Amino acid sequence: MANILAIETSSEACSLALSYNKKVVSFHEEMPKQHTEKLLGILEDMMKKESMDFCELDAIAAGCGPGSFTGIRLACSVVQGLAYSSSIPAIRVSSLEIMAEHVNKKHHVKDVVTLVDAHMKQLYLGRFVYDRQGLFSSKEEALEVKDFCTSNFNSNTCFVGNGCELVKSKIDKLKSKVYLHLPNAIDLLSLAKKKFEKGETVSPEKLLPIYLTGEEHWVKS
Repeated sequence: MANILAIETSSEACSLALSYNKKVVSFHEEMPKQHTEKLLGILEDMMKKESMDFCELDAIAAGCGPGSFTGIRLACSVVQGLAYSSSIPAIRVSSLEIMAEHVNKKHHVKDVVTLVDAHMKQLYLGRFVYDRQGLFSSKEEALEVKDFCTSNFNSNTCFVGNGCELVKSKIDKLKSKVYLHLPNAIDLLSLAKKKFEKGETVSPEKLLPIYLTGEEHWVKS
């Protein structure tokens, strides 16, 4: 089993997970505006406690956003630096997909919509459709809150994220399940393992933040 470190700081939560020698340890705590000053200390403590050296890792994964500009820049820059210095590959994962992964695994929902408050009256929206083999298709975009429409969703659609509060009245009409869950490095680690097994890694310089411009992007797995 691959040794992988996962770092996710795109939201108010500072989240890390480490998989090594068939063991998984993690840290997840909401600490608004404290990521920059605390992340490296938390990471160092985790590695020391587990007697792990960064050179023993096979890859390092980052939740690359969209989300907090400062948070995603922090995760990407830290992972880039560690990957460079340890001569190991990086793994790039959408923070919206990380949230959907949690709901799909825990609640077995096949149609997941992630909504993140992008501020300035905007939303980051991700739609993830799963089948028996896993993720079937995904779509991510940025849109104005006023343009959010539920016509393509139904009661079987599950919504997750702090952006749900901005369009609560529309979602309530669907009688869908809503979870105010933040991206967690445990779910990032799960996705990173799958990508690593498929060889979907990148060199450190290609680990870039995900910024949505409003253009629609469909990906079929």
